[in-house]
Amino acid sequence: MINIFKVTLASISLLAAVASAAPGKLQEEKELELVDFKSVKKVLQQDGLSQSVKLQEKKVEAMKKEKATVETSRYLYPTQDELWGFISEYWLVKNAQLLQWDFQKPDYGLEKSFGSILESMGFYQKKFKILLLNNPSIVRASLPGSEGEVILLLSVPFIRSLDLSKLEISLLLLEDFFRLEQGYFKKAVETEKLRTLPGTNFQGAKPDFSLIQEVVKNYDKEINEKGFTFQQQFEVTKKMDSFLKSNPELWNAYFRLLGKIDRMVKTNHQYKDYIRLFPSPEMQVKWLSPPEKVL
Repeated sequence: MINIFKVTLASISLLAAVASAAPGKLQEEKELELVDFKSVKKVLQQDGLSQSVKLQEKKVEAMKKEKATVETSRYLYPTQDELWGFISEYWLVKNAQLLQWDFQKPDYGLEKSFGSILESMGFYQKKFKILLLNNPSIVRASLPGSEGEVILLLSVPFIRSLDLSKLEISLLLLEDFFRLEQGYFKKAVETEKLRTLPGTNFQGAKPDFSLIQEVVKNYDKEINEKGFTFQQQFEVTKKMDSFLKSNPELWNAYFRLLGKIDRMVKTNHQYKDYIRLFPSPEMQVKWLSPPEKVL
């Protein structure tokens, strides 16, 4: 749009040039006739005011849109990834007394050891937390955290009963890491609400907190009662076999570890439920053993 101020100045200049050629009048008189300074001032004021109003209107409109966006975002359910992390941490806090993770822990140096094994398997910069439990009944578990993080739980009494080395503990953690990567746990505990509500808006309604309660109940059932199937255990064992074969030292350590677990769960009544949740160390040994030759 042409600026009124510029048009006004151009008109003044043109009229002044024409007036200079008209005879019989004083220069001052001619200028007064040609230019109404009050009118020019009014035009300039109107032009400036109009631009200012338009700018202000744009600012107000932008602020209204931003406010509406912020208001709407207040009623968004978290993303599914954020919810997994929140639910896992909520379950850990809710079961703190049972799990007994808040105790003076021995320093096994597991973060460094397990991190090194992950990197040797090609899993770089993978986020994980290791939570040691002072409880023999819940032996091990792997839970989903936020942003792809893995939360690994492991019982210290179980470690001591088997007299596990740092390497053997790290291999146990690797097995649980693979279980979670396979998606077995999420598939077992997720609900229809967890699949559909994350990221949606509940503005004008109450948030559905039953979503969290339902999934937490499924956590309890999966970790304490249900466990994994033979097929899932077979797939994880074969995945461990595939990843460890390139490193005979790690593969042999894993094979011996399964033998130790098998012997202990058969003789130690305290861990009688282990094979119901993780079937079965004896079968894992057989799956890894070379086929017998028929003579």
